[in-house]
Amino acid sequence: MKTDRKLYTIDEASNLSIDEVHNLYKDFINPNQTDIFSSLPFGNDTFESAEGVHMRTSTGKKILDFTGGLGVLGLGHNHPDILNARIKYQNEKRVEVHKIIFSKYMAALSSSISSLLPNNLKKSFFLNSGAEAVEAAIKICFKSLKSKKKNILFSDKSYHGKLIGSGSISGSYKKENQFPQMENCKNFAFNDPADLEKKVIENNNAGGVYCVIIEPYSASLLESCSEDFVKKLFELKEKYNFKIIFDEVFTGFFKSKKMFYFQNFPGFSPDIICLSKTLGGGKSSISCLVIDEQTYNESYGKISDTFLHTTTYNGFGEESVTALAALNILSKKEFSDKVHQLSDHMTNKLKELESRHSDKIEKIKGTGILNGIIFKSFPSRVGELMARIPSEFVKDRSFFLKKITATAISSELYEKYNILTAINDSKFSNHLCVAPSLIIQKDDVNYFFESLNKTLNENLNLKSIELILNFVKSKF
Repeated sequence: MKTDRKLYTIDEASNLSIDEVHNLYKDFINPNQTDIFSSLPFGNDTFESAEGVHMRTSTGKKILDFTGGLGVLGLGHNHPDILNARIKYQNEKRVEVHKIIFSKYMAALSSSISSLLPNNLKKSFFLNSGAEAVEAAIKICFKSLKSKKKNILFSDKSYHGKLIGSGSISGSYKKENQFPQMENCKNFAFNDPADLEKKVIENNNAGGVYCVIIEPYSASLLESCSEDFVKKLFELKEKYNFKIIFDEVFTGFFKSKKMFYFQNFPGFSPDIICLSKTLGGGKSSISCLVIDEQTYNESYGKISDTFLHTTTYNGFGEESVTALAALNILSKKEFSDKVHQLSDHMTNKLKELESRHSDKIEKIKGTGILNGIIFKSFPSRVGELMARIPSEFVKDRSFFLKKITATAISSELYEKYNILTAINDSKFSNHLCVAPSLIIQKDDVNYFFESLNKTLNENLNLKSIELILNFVKSKF
C-alpha cells in the first residue's frame, strides 16, 4: 500500500522500514529507479551508520563499501578529522553562508588549492557540483576571448555532467540526450591527435574555437589521454588561440597515484581545472574551478564583471572548512606514500585475478586505485534473461550481456560476502568498478579479491540472477 502524504518528524524518518522507503521513493522520487535497485540485494537494506570503508545495515550486517562513493568518498565515510572540523565550525556558530559575507575559510581554501597546482592556476570559483564547475569554466573561456569565437570541442567518449551545458559536451550522455543542446558543441575522437587537429582546423574556419575540454584520464572509460595527444592539444592552442579545460572532478586527489592526473604530463598546464568529489571530504557538496590568472583577467578583470558568475551559497563556510580538512589529510606525505603502496597492491591483485580467471575475464582496465573488470558473458541464466528483453530495448546485445554478468557478480558479492560494489553506467564500458576509498586497508582489499575469486569459481549459479530475472519479467 502506498504511503499517504504527510509531514514527517526526523525520528519518524529515522524509523522507516525499507518497504516504507520503497513506497515513498515510488510515490515522490523515482519509481523506475526504485524498481531497478530493489531488484538487487543491496536495494533491500537500509544503512544506519558508516565509518571508514564499512557501513552497517538496520539488521546489523557489516558491509564493506568498495564503491568509493563513485569518487566522493576518497577519504571514506565520516573521517574523524572531517567530522571534528565540521563540529568545531558548528559550535562556533559561524555566519559564512552567502556571497556578501567574507569567509575566512573560503579565503584560506582558495590559497590552499592553488598551492597544490602549477603557478599559472591561481583564481578559484566555488560551486556545488562538478557539472556546475564545468559550466562556469565554459562561460569563462567564452568570455575571455571576447565572445569572438563560437565553437567548443569535446571528446566523443567523455562525461562532464548532465546539465544543459555539461550534457551538451558529454559524449556518453549526448548520444541519448533528448533535452535541448547548447549550440556549437563539436566532438573529436578520444585520444586521437590527428582527429583533434582536423576538428580544430575545421571549426576554426567555421567561426573559431574558444575552448577544448578533456578528461586527461577518463573515469568512465578507464583510459588515459596519451602524451602525444596532450602535446598536440597544446601545440594547437598556441597556433589557434583557444582555452583548455581539464576536468578532474573524478580523477583528482590521488585516484591515479598522483594528486592530479595531468601531472603525468609535466610542462602542460591547462587554463582551467575543474575539481569536486573527494574535495568535499565525503560530507559536503562542493566543487571548484581554478583559473589561469591571465584567463581570469580577460574574462572577469573589469569591476563591471565582478558578479557575472556567483551563487547564493557562495559563502561556503562549512563546505570550505570541510574541504580544508580534506586537503590537509591528502597533503600529508604519509598519506600519499600509503596510497602508492595501496595502488601497487591493487594492481598486483588484479593481475593475479586475471591470470586465474582468463576464461571469465575479458579485460582489466585502470590506473592507481581507479580500476575496472570487464567480464565475459558466462552464466547460462544470463542468456535466459536476455531472451525476455525486447530487442529494441538492447542495441548491443553483447555489451548488455556483459553488463548483466557484472551486475550479477556485484549482487553475489553483496549477498554472500557483504561487499558493496558498483557497475559503470557509461555507454562505452561495462566494467565492475574496483575503486575503493583511498583509506582502505590491505586486509579489506585482500578480502574483496578472495571473495571475488570464490564467486568466479562458483561459476555464478546465482540467486541474484533470479532477482534480476524477476525484475525483467515484471517489466517486459
